[in-house]
Amino acid sequence: MKIGEIAKRAGVSASRIRFYEEQGILPPAPRGANGHRDYPESLIATLGFIEQAQRLGFSLKEIAGHATLEGKVCDALPQKLRAKLAEVDAHIAAAQARRAELVALIATLEPDEEKAAA
Repeated sequence: MKIGEIAKRAGVSASRIRFYEEQGILPPAPRGANGHRDYPESLIATLGFIEQAQRLGFSLKEIAGHATLEGKVCDALPQKLRAKLAEVDAHIAAAQARRAELVALIATLEPDEEKAAA
């Protein structure tokens, strides 16, 4: 499949696919007899994986080496996903602690309705 067709079907630009190849996120596609790159249909799923991983907070450097043109992922990926989940959980816990502090601070700064009525 040519790059334009695979890009359209995956919902990304052809330049993004080339960028991923240049950055080592994807290995270069094999070239056909005519010299054109020939992308397998499985690349659609791989591109979806890359896009999803970015949305989940993985950097391209973290994604590199985990996806192939054949749509396979490396064996270490579940462990990396668990580590990212732990990071997200830590961020949530920190945000909840900040929220509790804000609520407490607001409570100390707002006039007490009962005192004002007395």
